[in-house]
Amino acid sequence: MASLVFLCLLSFFGCRKPPIVIGLSMNFTGPGVEMAVYVRDGALLAVKEINQGGGVLGRPLKLLVRNDNGTREGIEKADLDLIRRGAIVIIGHRNSRDTLIAYPIAMKHKILLLSPACASSRLTGKDDLFIRTTFVNNELSDKIIQFFKRNRITKILSFIDLSNEAFSRDLFKKLCQDPDFTFNPFFLNSKKGPDYLLRVNRTLCDGNPQAIFFLTNPAVTAFLAQKCRALGCNALFYATTWAQTQDLYHYGGNAVGGLKIFTFAQPGTKYPPFQEFVKKLGRMGLTPNIRNALGYEIVRLIAEDLERAGRVDPIALKNALINRKFRGVIAPIRFDKFGDPHRPIWLLGLREDGRMETMERLK
Repeated sequence: MASLVFLCLLSFFGCRKPPIVIGLSMNFTGPGVEMAVYVRDGALLAVKEINQGGGVLGRPLKLLVRNDNGTREGIEKADLDLIRRGAIVIIGHRNSRDTLIAYPIAMKHKILLLSPACASSRLTGKDDLFIRTTFVNNELSDKIIQFFKRNRITKILSFIDLSNEAFSRDLFKKLCQDPDFTFNPFFLNSKKGPDYLLRVNRTLCDGNPQAIFFLTNPAVTAFLAQKCRALGCNALFYATTWAQTQDLYHYGGNAVGGLKIFTFAQPGTKYPPFQEFVKKLGRMGLTPNIRNALGYEIVRLIAEDLERAGRVDPIALKNALINRKFRGVIAPIRFDKFGDPHRPIWLLGLREDGRMETMERLK
């Protein structure tokens, strides 16, 4: 009888397939932690739904989350730990800077690095194990330049936060390549504290820029906008997806009213997958935003393409991801042969009451 029980238990546990491990590595420490938290929460929701539906290839997904602390040492430690624990893909990192640090680690260990946040052109057009779901600076800069030309905006003051230099300086350099524009830079590093506010003086505004372009996070954008308005600056304000959170108005108030944002995420979109996502989070008492939608979307993408690949392997997954269209949660995405994403780019306006509205789709 005992041997029969043993054989039954062996049969039961032997039939259970091991989980497919997905890693998520981001900075959950210090300023900007909301980005990582939102992406994680969206990813966890997607994993839960997929497992309730039977998993992927008959196996459950398991999400392992690591705090990389936003440092070179922390990123290496977090990613190597995920690799040792069998992750076939790492979702990360929080920004372009951190992703560029992680890139050689992933390539050395032949693991897929899938980024919801890296727009740096330094990784564009490469046949490698790196794919992203945001936008790329090459495409964004072209659309921004064309917008400024149509609106005859040629004199621009740019605030450039070097805490994420791989995105901010990279995009700034691309904008400066057009000889018809004057982009005057103001470099700062928000990681070193708010001393940059002391350097913002009336001389900057006396230069009469037509526009101020913020390559900064929501809090820094808000504080700089308040300082510029207090100095009497009446220039038009522009920013990127980096500043696109509820915190922008929370910190900036009336000073950021009228600010416009170049982004791939529309507020209030009627796109059916996003509306369904809104309902799901509403039932959980959570507020949907671009970051948790990115986390949810990226896990859905992984699951769908593992099924298409038919096997659990980083290279097979990469090959399934490229050269195809994905019905994304935020908007449709087209991946080219290098895994670079192509999404619609929109111009949003921040109203005086803090609500964001779509102004136009950029050509």
